Amino acid sequence: MRRRVAYYALIIIIIIIAIISIELYSGVYPPFSVVESYSMEHSNYWQPGIIDEGSIVFVKKVNSINDIKTYVAGKISDYRTYGEYGNVILYHDGPRIIIHRAMFYLAWNGTRPVILGYDNQSWIKIYNDIIILKNVGYAHRNLMINVSRYVGDSGFITAGDHNVATLPKDSIYYNKTYNAYCATDQTLFNIEPVKLNQIVGVAYGDIPWFGLYKLNILRLEGKWPAIYADHVPKNSYLYLYTSTLIVLILIFTPYGRIVKAIRKK
Repeated sequence: MRRRVAYYALIIIIIIIAIISIELYSGVYPPFSVVESYSMEHSNYWQPGIIDEGSIVFVKKVNSINDIKTYVAGKISDYRTYGEYGNVILYHDGPRIIIHRAMFYLAWNGTRPVILGYDNQSWIKIYNDIIILKNVGYAHRNLMINVSRYVGDSGFITAGDHNVATLPKDSIYYNKTYNAYCATDQTLFNIEPVKLNQIVGVAYGDIPWFGLYKLNILRLEGKWPAIYADHVPKNSYLYLYTSTLIVLILIFTPYGRIVKAIRKK
């Protein structure tokens, strides 16, 4: 009995130490966030290393814009996270927190837009106020934004991986002239370039599926829309329940009795 109590106490201590360590490293509280929508998904099926609905994503505080590697900077240095170039950031838009990829940092030289990291790359085009990134994302589409209404307003231009890849060609967000999709958050949701003081942190690592427990509680309370619930990647619940069962087995298996039985033999 004492050994069993000591075993469970050890598990609790390990969990507490892990949580404290993660929080100290992250520099934010809480040091994680549950992903509620499908705007970062790359498939209808769950994929490892991609941000899917129900993922628990860890968050690390940033202190300057240099702590964030954008899609542009990531493509230059071949730095990827979650299946694409650059960092994914979490930022405040009013009461909600959005988790999307930082595509580039928009600065200004008078009335001329400046992209940090731009050095005449062939895959970046600037036509006055029109900025186009070529061959973006898993669908290899051109991403476009008109920055004319942001003159003098610097910040990160952001986009969801899924949004870039899936906007229909017959939508108002497709520009036939440039064969490009206006899929940034700034265009789709009328969000201004994201400032440093809006940013919660950069995403790093994740625990898949287990956030679905929280999301389904929110659904019962009417706080998780059906349109999101219906887009949970296929097999996610199967993997969730299987993983939960394995964890419970690992925790409650009577290892002491098993060892004694083996020794008796």
